[in-house]
Amino acid sequence: NPCPGSRGEGDKMMSRRAQAALRAHSMSALSGKPFPPLKRAPKRMPQAAPRLGEGMPLRHAALSKSPIRAYSAESFKKPQPPTKCTIPKVGKIAFVGAGKMAEAMISGMLSKGIQTPETLVVHDVWEKSCIRVQERFPGVKRAKTLAQLTKDADIVVLAVKPQESHKMLADLFESVHSEEGKMSDKAVLVSIMTGKPVHWLFEHTQIPRIVRAMPNTPVSIQEGCVVWFPTDEVEEPQLKAVASMFSAIGDHVMVQDERYLDMSTAISGSGPYYLYLTMETMVDAGVHMGLPREMSERLVKQTLLGSCMYALNSNQSISVLRNDIISPGGTTASAQYTLERGGFRATVYDAIWAAYRRSLELGGENSNVGPGRSQTAVLRTFQFSEDNEGDEPAGGATAHDTIDPKDDRTRPFT
Repeated sequence: NPCPGSRGEGDKMMSRRAQAALRAHSMSALSGKPFPPLKRAPKRMPQAAPRLGEGMPLRHAALSKSPIRAYSAESFKKPQPPTKCTIPKVGKIAFVGAGKMAEAMISGMLSKGIQTPETLVVHDVWEKSCIRVQERFPGVKRAKTLAQLTKDADIVVLAVKPQESHKMLADLFESVHSEEGKMSDKAVLVSIMTGKPVHWLFEHTQIPRIVRAMPNTPVSIQEGCVVWFPTDEVEEPQLKAVASMFSAIGDHVMVQDERYLDMSTAISGSGPYYLYLTMETMVDAGVHMGLPREMSERLVKQTLLGSCMYALNSNQSISVLRNDIISPGGTTASAQYTLERGGFRATVYDAIWAAYRRSLELGGENSNVGPGRSQTAVLRTFQFSEDNEGDEPAGGATAHDTIDPKDDRTRPFT
């Protein structure tokens, strides 16, 4: 037999667990202490991998059993602390028309505490529209006549379609210039009608304080974009009140040249349609390739949302961001070649110019502008910043320009 402590052939065949038990037993016999039982390590169970989109908020309960989960845009936004409005509330805001735009503006002002329901009054020829607004926003008042609506109003918002404006403005003129419907001394008329210029509104209402504005449909979720132009008669308190009203539905920019309204109509006013059409085309292309429509739509929506947020949070220009995606000989380079060969840029240009010309036509203005037209010389590009006012605007002025460049800028109203 081998001597104690030496490793025999049998020890070589023993497992590590058996050797540990033998050593523990030997130590127990020498010390006289009871033999401690061996502790077994807890058995590890394999963890299941998380499902696609698990933990993300669902947009519809019907998608809870689907492997394709829907992302919500709210999940990508950082919660903002509630802010208190420092601008005094307006005594009365009257809405001529109770459609989607009026409903969106009311929703924004109430949710942000800018106005109280008792200070908002609506009037519409369709009774159901007013009832819908009152059911959604308890406390909002309804006026049966225009005279009741405009009586002592500080702001009157024209939220009707341009095609319905002639009859409405005739009735509004009689109301505001009568004792029953007389507005406050410094009341402001705010028009969100497409294409109707300030001089046309003054001719039909004889109200000197006018604000012409152009919102877009994302104001429904308070993420819209509003470009607005006030007349010189609108004083500083009224400007702050209007700016406060527009800030409740998204971003807003006050401009000093009314021409910007028709231009912004073609960009931000009709812009959501361009994006929706592009999104729809991408979704259909994904289905054509073989993706499920639900998955294709999700990918397109998230791609657009992420790209917009990335562009907003980046200090780079859009051209730089676009070029960063293109790799030499890659998939995006092939797509770029196809889009350029198909005239993608020119088609978008023509669509925006067509929308701009139509906006001019709705206002009775000369629409003979744009590429290849006779009056392209009077158009020029404008700078957003007020820095370097002595510099010539980007694009340069022409011999046909008679407007002082210093007065031909835009600025955000704060």
